[in-house]
Amino acid sequence: MIKILIPQALLENLREFLYNHQNVIFEMYNSNLFEKLKEETWDIIFFENEEISIPGKIVVNTVRELELAVKMLEEKLKYEILKSKFDMLFSYPELQGPKIRKFLESLEKKTFSNEIILQYEDGIILSEYEQFLTNIFPNIKIKFSKKKGIKIPPLRNRKEDIPYIVDRILSSIFSRHKNLIKRIPDEHEIKLLKEYNWPGNTRELIKVIYNYASTGILEIPSKRSTNFEGIDLPKITSNIVKHIEKHYIKLALSKAKSRKEACKLLNLNYKTLSYKIKTYRLDDK
Repeated sequence: MIKILIPQALLENLREFLYNHQNVIFEMYNSNLFEKLKEETWDIIFFENEEISIPGKIVVNTVRELELAVKMLEEKLKYEILKSKFDMLFSYPELQGPKIRKFLESLEKKTFSNEIILQYEDGIILSEYEQFLTNIFPNIKIKFSKKKGIKIPPLRNRKEDIPYIVDRILSSIFSRHKNLIKRIPDEHEIKLLKEYNWPGNTRELIKVIYNYASTGILEIPSKRSTNFEGIDLPKITSNIVKHIEKHYIKLALSKAKSRKEACKLLNLNYKTLSYKIKTYRLDDK
């Protein structure tokens, strides 16, 4: 909000202008000017026909100067809101991916009166939705309910967002912990992540990725969602086997001095190991 302090005598002249700007709040002064200056942090102070300088404040002497000052601060406010919005969109794990972006865009297009009620499940990071929507709708209260409201898509219904969420989490981890080996999940690991139903939503995914960043092992929880609707068991089993194979082949190659020595560690023949190294696109030893 833009806070303006004006002389009481000019209220009638400025009333229409002030009420036409939603982001403006104002107070009046007469002989109590210095008391008012101590009470609040004002953005603009109006002194009619008197030049005065106050550090950190915009001081105006005419209505035209006031209009220009308000317009400048409004543009600055719009920029700060836009910057804050994009900072959140590209830094909050919960808000990553095309599906959740469409959901947020649909909310921005809606008209709300006094409040927005969002229906949620456990494990969804509510604070990120609250901060984002408060930025978009500063005068509307954001509420959350497990029984009613606009439903936030759970992670099982927006699995195409998972690679984006994973990328954001890993970027955050590796930027803070420079000593960790930088790891990026391959296509088989991403498939495993997408095949799990994530009953614990984003918070559960974050725990799995933190463990992956520190150990290199993708441990998918065995617990399934209670609303089980069937799975492609052969496909899941195949992806798990590929994930395990790749992990231990990489480990053997890092420990062994040659490919033949890696064969002994893995109990594989040379031809089979060479084929799997090519299949998983691993570096040759």
